[in-house]
Amino acid sequence: MKPKALSLQDLQGLEPRLGRADAPLESPEQYARRVQAALPNFPASVITQWFFDHSDVIEEYAWLQYESLRFECVELSESDLRRPCLARHETVAQYRNHFLRGNTSQRMSRIAQYMREFGTWPIPPIVLDNPDGAIVASWGLKYSTPYELLEGHHRLAVLYALHLEAAGPHQVWLVRRGGVRC
Repeated sequence: MKPKALSLQDLQGLEPRLGRADAPLESPEQYARRVQAALPNFPASVITQWFFDHSDVIEEYAWLQYESLRFECVELSESDLRRPCLARHETVAQYRNHFLRGNTSQRMSRIAQYMREFGTWPIPPIVLDNPDGAIVASWGLKYSTPYELLEGHHRLAVLYALHLEAAGPHQVWLVRRGGVRC
């Protein structure tokens, strides 16, 4: 049976609860538990890094039909990480070049420190599996193949800036639509 699509009201209910000056009223863990009640197919790590940290994407990516997404934590090989859809991703390249010029934010500095110490990122990025290139956004944007980076642009930028592609393994949350494929 196909899961019921989330309404606009349902999507708005997924937004983090904020107080004065947009301060969160719930911890990331509390938020993840609340959202998992509506989206039990979402791992807590995905919820916190994608929706809690970037709540503006909740409505933006709803066309993916969240209720039908499946997540698997997998290791990407060096050759996968060198694919143009990731290594030459416009935003990743921009952040990488910014980092290489020494213009780092606190976020990128923390990521770089962690990656220098452990050889990989602190949290697996979120990557949409699109092996046949069939995924097209509701507004007509054709997603890259075989992967589309959904979340983790800073982490990939630092990975490439530090030349850690081969230092893996590097885990990602691989997202598939409409069920799990083997």
